[in-house]
Amino acid sequence: MDKYKFILLLVFLSIYSLCFSQEKVTNKENVEMVSIRNDKFKVWTKKVGNGNRKLLLLHGGPGTSPEYFFNFPENLSKDYTIFYYSQLGTHFSDIPKDSTLYNLDNFVEDVEEVRQKLKIDDFYLLGHSWGSYLAQAYAAKYQEHLKGIILCNNINEHNDLIADYGIQLYANIMDEFPEFKPYSDSLRFGFSGKFTEFDNPESLGSKIREKVWPEMVKRHYARLETYPEDLSNSKINSNGSLMQELGFHERVYRIDYNQYLVKLEKPVLFIGAKYDFIPPFYYVKMKDKLPKTTFSKVVITNGSHFTMWDDKETFFKAIDDFITDIEKK
Repeated sequence: MDKYKFILLLVFLSIYSLCFSQEKVTNKENVEMVSIRNDKFKVWTKKVGNGNRKLLLLHGGPGTSPEYFFNFPENLSKDYTIFYYSQLGTHFSDIPKDSTLYNLDNFVEDVEEVRQKLKIDDFYLLGHSWGSYLAQAYAAKYQEHLKGIILCNNINEHNDLIADYGIQLYANIMDEFPEFKPYSDSLRFGFSGKFTEFDNPESLGSKIREKVWPEMVKRHYARLETYPEDLSNSKINSNGSLMQELGFHERVYRIDYNQYLVKLEKPVLFIGAKYDFIPPFYYVKMKDKLPKTTFSKVVITNGSHFTMWDDKETFFKAIDDFITDIEKK
């Protein structure tokens, strides 16, 4: 098993089960089920607020529930109208199990169909994690409708680079456990061996994961002692394993998203995080790929992957400052 598959397997075996609260009933006010793909399927949308600054949110995954975005209204002013959208195959929306339905081009057209039916124009698009890939692809084709693009917690680099960085973080935590420290360099340098035998509870890999992975999540996914209900619910209701089974993860992570990034002419804000498992020092490299005439900015928070929760102040101030600068022009 190569290093990329190793770290990916760790994610799917563990992160979706690390939740600490029960599902709550979603407020159905201003919820609209939008028909897409020739009215064959319906996707959930929700509008919050009536401000002049319109912000459409694209959640991560693929397959994660959009519930982790539910703290946006309380952290942004009344100047905003926030549009939530649960992508096809995710919680709240239809969940067809036909793998041919899940590809990037289809998802780009889904966003456009949602935009049209909700009558959104002159808006800001925010994509987080996988959603940042979708945002780039959408913006490259339909940026005439956009005022600005916000790309959070993901970089346009090869999977092995991201996986290698994650493995270094994982091995660093192994160093802190005396019983596992002798094996950390083996993982760092690609000799994972029995580390991948997670199904066998007696295997070395299973024993390491039991102690190390909770620390990995605590330090690099959400640096919180207890998960807030909305963040926890997004994990409870995640369909990430289904998206993996349908091959969607493998397909979308093979794409070179720089082909979309270089086409962007509207202002772009990149938000990374110091403690993310996505290496933060590559956002400037992404910024440098934009046309020189484009107003762009990079902000690195003190949070981790869900920085809208573990460094709210920096995250939401960056969004508001970016949009305010555009609105003043």
